[in-house]
Amino acid sequence: MISYWSIRYIDNQFINAAATARITSGCQSGVLNKRSSDSSKWQTKWCIVYKNLLFYFERESSARPSGVILLEGTTCERSVVHDDGKQFTFTVFLSNDKQQSVIFACDSESECLKWINAISASSMQKYEQEKEELQQKLLDVEKRLEAEENAKMEYLTFSEEQVITIKSLRDENSKLKKQIDELRSESKDISTNEEERINAVVCSVAHRWYNLTRWRKIIDMYVKSEHADSMKKRNRVLWQLMKSEEEYVSQLGTLVNCFYKPLRMAASSSHPPLSHAQLNLIFRNCETLYYIHQIFLQGLQVRMEKWPVLVLGDLFDMLLPLLVVYQDFVRNHATSLEVLTQCKHNTHFYTLLEKHENKPAVYGYSIEMYLTFPIQRIPGYVTLLNQLLAFTPPDHVERFKFEEAKSKLQELSVVIYEQTSDSESMYKTLNIEKMINGGCHVLFDTNQHFVRQGMLKLAAVQVKGTYRKDTKVGPRHCFLFTNHMLVTERIGEQLSISKDFGLIALNHCILIEDISDDPTCDKEQHCFGFRVTLLDNVPDPRTITLVAESPQDKASWTVDIQQCIENLHSESTHNCYGRSSYTNDPRSDPRLFVDGTFIKYSLRMNSGQTPKVRYASLDKLLERLMDARFLGVEYLNTFLLTYRCFTDGHTVLGYIINTYYDALAKLPDNGVPESPSYLPKNNNFEKHSPPPRPSISSINSDSVFMAAKYYSEVAMRVFNVIKSWISKYFQDFVSDPSLYQRLMIFLDQVGANDSNMTQCGRKAVNIIRRSLALQEASKAAYPLKEIYETYFNKRGNYCCLSLTVDCDVLARQMTILEHWSLTEIQPNEFLDKSWVKDKEKAPNICSLMQRCDKMSNMVASEVLAGETASTRAKTIARWVNIAALCRKHNNFASLLQIVAGLTFSAIQRLKYTWAIVPQEMKNSLNTLKDLVSVSNRFKNMKSEIKRCDPPCVPYIGVYLADLISIEEGVQNLNSNGLINFAKMRMLAHTILEIRLYQQTYYDIQVRKTLHNKSNITRISCLSIT
Repeated sequence: MISYWSIRYIDNQFINAAATARITSGCQSGVLNKRSSDSSKWQTKWCIVYKNLLFYFERESSARPSGVILLEGTTCERSVVHDDGKQFTFTVFLSNDKQQSVIFACDSESECLKWINAISASSMQKYEQEKEELQQKLLDVEKRLEAEENAKMEYLTFSEEQVITIKSLRDENSKLKKQIDELRSESKDISTNEEERINAVVCSVAHRWYNLTRWRKIIDMYVKSEHADSMKKRNRVLWQLMKSEEEYVSQLGTLVNCFYKPLRMAASSSHPPLSHAQLNLIFRNCETLYYIHQIFLQGLQVRMEKWPVLVLGDLFDMLLPLLVVYQDFVRNHATSLEVLTQCKHNTHFYTLLEKHENKPAVYGYSIEMYLTFPIQRIPGYVTLLNQLLAFTPPDHVERFKFEEAKSKLQELSVVIYEQTSDSESMYKTLNIEKMINGGCHVLFDTNQHFVRQGMLKLAAVQVKGTYRKDTKVGPRHCFLFTNHMLVTERIGEQLSISKDFGLIALNHCILIEDISDDPTCDKEQHCFGFRVTLLDNVPDPRTITLVAESPQDKASWTVDIQQCIENLHSESTHNCYGRSSYTNDPRSDPRLFVDGTFIKYSLRMNSGQTPKVRYASLDKLLERLMDARFLGVEYLNTFLLTYRCFTDGHTVLGYIINTYYDALAKLPDNGVPESPSYLPKNNNFEKHSPPPRPSISSINSDSVFMAAKYYSEVAMRVFNVIKSWISKYFQDFVSDPSLYQRLMIFLDQVGANDSNMTQCGRKAVNIIRRSLALQEASKAAYPLKEIYETYFNKRGNYCCLSLTVDCDVLARQMTILEHWSLTEIQPNEFLDKSWVKDKEKAPNICSLMQRCDKMSNMVASEVLAGETASTRAKTIARWVNIAALCRKHNNFASLLQIVAGLTFSAIQRLKYTWAIVPQEMKNSLNTLKDLVSVSNRFKNMKSEIKRCDPPCVPYIGVYLADLISIEEGVQNLNSNGLINFAKMRMLAHTILEIRLYQQTYYDIQVRKTLHNKSNITRISCLSIT
């Protein structure tokens, strides 16, 4: 027996352990000098560590150990150098108080560290942890085994039920056969129809048994699949594809059967309302598209019968080669609408078309809407394919075909957008023409494009030298086109063009932005007003004074009007002088639009009748922005709105400043003070030495004149771009103070040192400074936060508005609050899916979506707060009435929130409550449900928004879905690294449509007393699941 610390152990057990340690590889062993803490005498021992035991022998060949140390609970540390000369020592403390220890010494530092690591790692604690982990894994396996056993039992139960069902079906089959035999034995004169009926019964029973067996195999295979969840979602997308395809085929069928075929018969009559040539131009390839998608739909239905083994790749292989029909249809779309507009001048045709549009099968849509549905279908395919690929496994047999189909459809969708942008502008123009009482002949000009619309106050009019103020109350509805501006007033449901000044030809007018020095104007007109002088009736010019709602609104109007005027003046200069003009019209030089390495053009034309940019490098885009030959409202708006996707504000501003000083450097040095040179592109704003300028003696007078003219045109282009940037996207300068500081330094240096600037240039600089001052002064936000906190407290409770508040008053207040929320959203929040990727970049969108959910919960909570069924029924009827009034005010956001709240499952389960709701209210609610339905990406709501007359509050989710589709369907850069500017136009088109509704204001006053806390009652957040 070995004795240590007066405790006895069985020595045979330790001897066996020591023997095992000597033959076990990987154990730390070697010669060490050993002594105890209470002794100074060193003893040389051969030691070995085995698990949590340290054996020491007299020599390496000894069979029995001299002693053993139990290392469990001990600590090992490096020792200091002792007086006896032992340098490489370590101590094993045998107790926690470190009073009893054993000291070991070795020959080297590395050997000492090996022993310390081996002794420190010899504890059995890690084995205990491994044991616990293995036990936990064992428990998990047992639970999983139990779950599998339960599933096995369920499948066995299901199989037994199916066996019983099959047995019952067999019994039923045998009974039927016996009945058939009895009937045959009783009478041999059974008729043929009776035999067919019996055979059909037998076949149906056999078919039922076969289907049950087949479905049991399918379900078993489907459940055991490793991609069961993703395949479930994938199949859901496929069912959605078939449903949308059925709806699309129905729309094409309506277009062909309710419009094309009746009009074709009418064109063959003795008094045709239109010719066959006009008919073919209007309905180009419509019937072909109808037949193609009928075949595609039949293929989908056949594939769906083979679920879950769905193979659709061959269907897309069949559809893709036929897309050339779509290209032809889209290319003809603008011509189709133009010919249709011309035919509507024929009273016979207009009456016949109105008769067909009133058919029940048309569902109230116009023929223009049905002609637009095929254009919207291709982007719908791209969206569905994106969803399909998201849930298709990487090794799926059809993934490659789906990706190939997606890429081709993406290319086609970009082409479709480029070719239909003009058609949409024409469609918008035609809708405006329908709203005007008596029509407007200038809107039938297909060469002009819609720019913007909104509400402006008519302050005063000066006709034939007579100045008079406008006595009519309320703002005027104004429309701006590239060639004309309309000022209208509302009479009932239609608009009427104001007499003497309602139709403004922009090529014969002058815009006066600053009227602050006019004594006849009041303070509001000085800040928000501008004048338009019409010179078409010289020597009696007419002048009208218009007042905007805010400085931003004024700046947006004046910038767009001035840009349209400059475009028209540029065209007139080209028509009069041709190539002799210094700034050549770009249409006169086709070399400007030849595809190169760093720029690619589209086949479509913009509002200036020049090819649109499709792909380009950043330098080429900036060069085109500052080129005075390309005066286009569309390009300027698209660039300023979307440049954040591919560059930053400092780069753009730096290029603008450099362009100005490049033009200034070409002027001769005639003794005027030198202008400052290029501003640096970083944030260091110190002045630098100016660039060298040629001496006036070294150039002739013609060169001086041409350089001066070039400088004047470039300077005006620079100031116009800066003014547009400030007026429409001032938030860029608010969010980046260094960018604002850089702009102010540039304006200060230009105003102080540039004596070559013309009077118009100095006036432009002054207008920019005033715009900056007004933008700074108008940064005060609407009191939305305080008002919404009145309705939603921090604990999540909702308010219950008093039932005494009039429904129309409440609907109007909800409308103005929702419109204010919409106006708070900045354009940059719509880019790059910021509301999904980085919510900090889109705080206003996220806040608006959260408030939508809160409003829906508030509606449901107010209904559930009623103690009796009659009270809840009155509340439901009240909210349905409010929703209808929101629809009347074009408030689609609140409309959707109310309908969503009333369709919660907790509300729909109130059977006794719904039983006493008036049937009229139920019908109204069903109509509103159809309007805000999410089917086909809010198709009904989109159509209604396009038909409505602003001001309007659209549901922001409609546009967010379109923006996500564009972002996911089209890349920012092409394969050569060029910026996809066609995509930027698609984004800008959608965002500018939202901006149109943001800038068209309601004439509704906020009733602060309605939002006081005394007029509402708090209720708890009820469970509405």
